[in-house]
Amino acid sequence: MELEPILYLVLIGLLIAAAVTDIRERLIYDRFIVIGIAATVLVRFFERTEPWWNYLLTGVVSFLFLYVIAVVTNERSIGGGDVKLFGMLGLAVGFEPFLVIYFGSHMLAALYLVILKLVRWKKIGWHTEFPFAPFILLATLVCYLWKFPFGG
Repeated sequence: MELEPILYLVLIGLLIAAAVTDIRERLIYDRFIVIGIAATVLVRFFERTEPWWNYLLTGVVSFLFLYVIAVVTNERSIGGGDVKLFGMLGLAVGFEPFLVIYFGSHMLAALYLVILKLVRWKKIGWHTEFPFAPFILLATLVCYLWKFPFGG
């Protein structure tokens, strides 16, 4: 039995929960990250499509890089919960899928902001904050459907 699609489905479920709490409370609970990392370690112990160090390096480097950005910008460009979500996803999916998720989420968020700016141009400015987890979720769904076009 192939475990990779199951891991993606667990991650998508966790990202749905994170997106809901991010929208409602502007908060992403650590329990989502812990469950995602535990599921990842369990699956990657038995099945890997890449060398183990690819997953580990992608998770650690993405987390540290984004953490530095969050600290330097005082979390005005990316929040701590989003940093942890990206670190968890890097650990889970490896480098290439992570890039799809990372850049895809940013492109979807940019498209959303352009549309929002056109509709509510007076209320949207450079410092407008918005929940980012829904865009991470959407990009992960795209990555999943791209990798497993028929659901596994």
